[in-house]
Amino acid sequence: MACVANLVINEDTVTIAMSAAEKAEALHRDLTFPRSSVTSVRAVTDGMAEVHGIRMPGAYFPDVIMVGTFRSGAGTTFAVCHGSGPAIVIDLTGQHYDRIVMTVDNPEEAVTSLS
Repeated sequence: MACVANLVINEDTVTIAMSAAEKAEALHRDLTFPRSSVTSVRAVTDGMAEVHGIRMPGAYFPDVIMVGTFRSGAGTTFAVCHGSGPAIVIDLTGQHYDRIVMTVDNPEEAVTSLS
């Protein structure tokens, strides 16, 4: 996939490194948070199905792209999803976002790396 965000996992931090196009779509820069704020992480078959709420701000076109901030009664989600493909859901505590949902090529590997 072209223009797809990368998940960068370091010893103390996790960064969602977005392409220039994704940054423009999300009206957001790369997102970094401490690994200690991760409360759970899981793989899902369809990342877009995990994102709910009102887009504020971001880009959304059904089954194609969902990038940006989505707010609902359940909390605030930052999504970087391309297509209805495999993704990871990262639940956070003590951060601006309650969770991150992003499509990745190998969700099981990402889950293992973050666990």
